[in-house]
This record gives sequence, structure tokens and C-alpha cells, in this order.
Amino acid sequence: MLEEELHQIRLVIKTFADICKFFETRNDKYPEVAALFAGIVYNQNIGKYIERILDNDGALKPNASPILATISAKIQEKENEVRKRMNSLFEKAQAEGWLANSGITVRDGRLVLPVVAEHKRKISGLVHDVSSTGQTIFLEPTEIFDTNNIIRELQLQYKRERERILIEVTDKIRPSIAELIKYQQCMGIVDFIRAKALFALDINADLPKLSNTVVINLEQAYHPLLFINHQRNGLDIVPLSLSLTKDRRILVISGPNAGGKSVALKTVGLLQYMFQCGMLVPCKSHSELGVFNAVFVDIGDEQSIENDLSTYSSHLKHMKYFTEFADPKTLFLIDEFGTGTDPQFGGPLAEAILHRINQKQAFGVVNTHYSNLKNYAGQTKGLVNARMLFDQEKLQPLYKLEVGYAGSSYAFEIAKKAGLHDTIINYARNKVGDKQKRLDDLLIDLEREKSHVNELKKRFEEKDSKAKKLQEEYEQLKSELDANKKKLLQKAKQEALSIISEANSRIENTIREIREKKADTETIKKVRTEIRQETEQLKKDTVIEKNVKSIHKSKNNHNENLLLGIGATVQLPEQLVTGVVVELKKHKALVAFGELQSWVEADKLEVISAKQEKTIKKTVTNYNVNTKMQNFQTELNLIGTRGEEALKKLQEYIDDAYLLGFKQVRIVHGKGYGILRKLIREYLKGSKLIEYFQDEQIELGGDGVTIVTLKM
Repeated sequence: MLEEELHQIRLVIKTFADICKFFETRNDKYPEVAALFAGIVYNQNIGKYIERILDNDGALKPNASPILATISAKIQEKENEVRKRMNSLFEKAQAEGWLANSGITVRDGRLVLPVVAEHKRKISGLVHDVSSTGQTIFLEPTEIFDTNNIIRELQLQYKRERERILIEVTDKIRPSIAELIKYQQCMGIVDFIRAKALFALDINADLPKLSNTVVINLEQAYHPLLFINHQRNGLDIVPLSLSLTKDRRILVISGPNAGGKSVALKTVGLLQYMFQCGMLVPCKSHSELGVFNAVFVDIGDEQSIENDLSTYSSHLKHMKYFTEFADPKTLFLIDEFGTGTDPQFGGPLAEAILHRINQKQAFGVVNTHYSNLKNYAGQTKGLVNARMLFDQEKLQPLYKLEVGYAGSSYAFEIAKKAGLHDTIINYARNKVGDKQKRLDDLLIDLEREKSHVNELKKRFEEKDSKAKKLQEEYEQLKSELDANKKKLLQKAKQEALSIISEANSRIENTIREIREKKADTETIKKVRTEIRQETEQLKKDTVIEKNVKSIHKSKNNHNENLLLGIGATVQLPEQLVTGVVVELKKHKALVAFGELQSWVEADKLEVISAKQEKTIKKTVTNYNVNTKMQNFQTELNLIGTRGEEALKKLQEYIDDAYLLGFKQVRIVHGKGYGILRKLIREYLKGSKLIEYFQDEQIELGGDGVTIVTLKM
């Protein structure tokens, strides 16, 4: 392989490594994509082979091999020597006036002097080229001829060594061709997924619900290409909403020309096909789509001179296929159904074809201007009419689909807007049959009435919204008034109490004066009793309100949720393990589960009370003791177990032994190269549960077994 090809392989490997690293750190976020790389081992040697001989730009390094480095140095030395001598000769010849205006140049890979033809005999050398006018001779001086020959020989040696190096590296990479192919396949899949995601972002796509049955329920959908075009030109797009179910399988769309019928039909077909290809769809997420086994399409003109097919013949050929192979899991799309022949015969034939496809229980969308198809759709089970709305005042389409009604073609209205003379239009009106004319007028009147009803409905909804808003404001105002009323009553009672207290003081003074003047004792007692009763009643009212507020506040505090904070006792949902929060950081919490500390998502933790913690610990204790005591062995055999797995088993075993109250256990790890023994003993040194450990007796295993004594 050449340097460029090796450089491309290096880029592939580097890209693959970056992708692997990206998904390795985001395995929980993209599990399905990360699964594509499961079982694929990244071969670093391929990149190392290439890095050794190529620089960052993909060129062969001068020191790719010792021989190449020597040759490169010699070439550089000789080229410097030649250039130095050439500069000397150039300055001399230029001073003598033997040279043309240009400087030193290259011909056939050799440095030459541009000598004026009349002075060519002044400099000894070999002529390599002549200018187009013949006035300039490109001459290689004899003095550098031998050195240039040496350079040429060195370049040939460089070429042979380069080829040898490339062959050697190619031979080393060749066994890894299968791996490279697998890397490219995975990258292709990731690139495809990424392309779909970027396109989904461009068109604001979403994921509709997947139905187990064949169904199409699109809400606020739009054609992706139309959306991109409108967005580029700053235009608004009119969304599309429709539903095809088992009872309403076939939608017959009618309406004016250039009103959006074909766009609606193509939108349904394209979005369904995108969904079945695994792409996100530009519609609301609560839309629902099923999966069809086949999609039949008849859109456009497929006439063929070679096959002797007219426009109508090609349509009929498609209709033959539709009627023969359609089934309940087929979606068919027919644009301008029945056109291409005499309407007197094309309409009934189209109705017969639609009747046959309906009997096959197929799903579909058709566009038509034929009145008999509109009538058929309105009277036949499984079919439903729809129309594209038209503004009769402005004489322009609204591009809105309305399901449940047939639409007029507005042929005469559009012709009038196009500028046709009234005489022509009136002549055409008179040629239309009375029945057809009445039907078309009826459709237009119906649409006009519908528009009026919609306008009234809109006004009613606006008034209803205003009424609801006023009601909310009234209820809020009433609530504020009630609150203010309570405050005012409380304030009034307090003021009354103050007034009565002041009055009581004055009355006491009055009584004192009466006594001094020998007043009636019974009269004085009666006055005092009445004043005391009124005062106590006011005090009682005030105290009752305060008590109610106090009780309400106490009740709220009792029901207040426990807050997550440092020191709080927590547990994971559906787990019997409890822990204590040690540290909080953004949306995560560092929780200590015994000696083990772990970062956990804060929203996954449940704060529990001390009473709940006791219940959980009691449950955990009963469960562990009863279950683990029956199966516990005082010896753990780890021979043949890999390092990471061995440490995990050892940790669980030591924890169980400590909880169950065992003083001493045996860990069998074997001798071998001593790697497993070293790992196990390093773990035991760092454990707070271990008092000490030692080798087993020689006759019982020696240093192939570790006796562990636990703290009690």
C-alpha cells in the first residue's frame, strides 16, 4: 500500500478509537449504540506500525528505517552541495550577462541555468531543454553533472528502500483486514445513525408511538422537504392531521387544484416510509403509526414510448397490480385517481377499482376531482371524505386538510382569478349539467357555512376563555377578601379588647368615686359582672383563633417531607440497604453504605426516618443471618479465578464472615507465580475487618493458603 492508503487506514483507526472512547464513557446514555461495539477488540498495533513510518501529514518519515535515514541525509548533503555550486555559477554567469532574466530552474529533476542561446558555448554543460522561442537554453553545468548523477542514484536507492518499507508494513497489516472491515462497518452504522439524528434535528422530528396494529394517526405532521424549503425562505408551513383506522381505512381527498392534495398524499407516504426505515418523523410525539408489509404508489406520469404505454395505460397497469396484491397490511397512494381518459368512463372505472381495493381491507389515500368518488366515499363503510380548504373571498387555497367533508374543485373561481374572460366562464357554466352544477354549488355553500360556523365557534371559545379568566380572578379576589376579613375581625377584636380594658379602668375609677360617695353596692356588682363577661368573651375569641392557627401550623410541620441533606439516612428504592449522605454535589450524593462509599443520583434516593431505619435493619439482620449461616463455608477457594473477580468474591466472603461472627477463615489461592496471592494479601492489609493473616502450615498448603483472623 502507498503512503496515502496507509494514512487513510490510520485515520479510520483513529476515528474508530475516538468513537469507542466516546461511547465507553456514555454507555448508560446510549446503551443500544454502545452495544454495537461489544465484543470488538481495538487493535492498537495497526496504528503503531503506521505511526512509525508516516508523519502527521501522511508522508514517509526520513527516518522510517536506518537505511532510509542514511540515504536521506546523503541526498540532503549532495543537494546542498549542488545548490551552493549552482549559486556560485549563476552569479558569475549573470555578471557576464550570459543568462536570461529568470533564475535557477529545474528540468528533468536537475538544476539548470537559463543561458541565452548566443552564449551557450561560454558555459560547458548538458542541454536539457529549449524555450519555445529558442532564445533560452536550459543548461546543466559540467561541474555539477557528476554530483547530480550521485543524487539520482541515491534517489533510486531511496525509492527501493521506500518500497521495501511499505511492503513490510503492508504485510504486517494484512492479517488485520477482517478487523479493519469490522471497524468500517461499525463506523458506517454509527455514521448512519448520526446522519438520521442530525436530519431529525433539522426537521424538528419526533418519535411517534409504535402500534401493534396497522394504523396511521398523524398529528401536526408536515412534509420534511417542504419544511426545509419554507424555513430557508422564511415561510410558515401548514401542518397536517389525519387518521386511518380499521373502520376508516381509505381517505378520499378532494379540493381545488394547487390546494395541497398531492402534498398531503406524499406526506403520508413519505412519513410512513421514514418511520419504517427507523427514522424520526416530523409530527407530534403522541401520533401513532403501525407497520405495513407493502406500500403501493401511483404518482406521476409513467408513459413509455418503448413499451407502448400511454399515461392512462400505465395507471391501469398499476391498478391491476393493486387490485391483485393488496391486503389488510397494505398502504396504497394514488394521485389524481381516474384521470387520463374520458371522465364519463374514467370515473366509474375508478370507482370500481376503489371498491375492489376496499374489499381487500387495504389502507390508503387517494386524490380526485370526480364527484362519483366523493359520493362513493360518503356512502361506503371504510372510506371517508376529506377536502383541502379554500378561501372564497380571496380566491386562494389555505392548504388545510379537513376530514369528513368532500370539497369542490373551484374550477370556475380559479379560472376567474387566472384572468379568463367572464364570457368564457359563463359559457362553460352553461355546459355543465344541472345535477353536477347543483352538487358543486352545494359543496361550495356547505364550505361557506362551515367557515361561518368555525368563525362563530372561534368567537365563542374566545368569550368562554375570557369568562373562565374572569371567574378565576373573581375566586382569587374572593379568597383575598376572606383573608382580609379575618385579619380585620382579629384586629377589631383586639382593638375592642383594648377599649374595654381602658373602659374597665375608667369604670373602676367611677366605682371608687361612687363608694366614696356611699353608692349602692348591688349596682356596683352588676356593672362589674357585665364588664367582666364582655372582656372574657373577647379574650376567648382571640385565644381560639390563635389556637386554630397554632394547631394548623403544627399539623403542617408534622406532615412536612424529610429533606435530603448531609447526614440524612437514605435507601435506594426496592433495596433493604440503608446509608448516610456524606456529600452533596449538583444532582448527585456521596452515600456511605457501611464502609463502602458510592456516588448515587439524588432523585433515586429516598430519605427515611429513624423508625423506618430500625425496621429495615431488623429485616436485613434476620434475612442475612438465617440465609447465609446455612450456606457459609470456612474456606474460600479462589484458584483459577481472575484478579478482579477474585477480589470481588473475597470482599463479599470477608464481609459475610465478619457479620456471621467467624473468628478465622482459610483463603485458598495456590502458589503459581504468586500474582493472585499478592493481590489477596494487599487487599487484606487494607481491610479494617482483619486483625492479622499468615501462611498455612506446610503440610496443609503452606504459602498457597492464607489463614485470616478477623476482629471480633
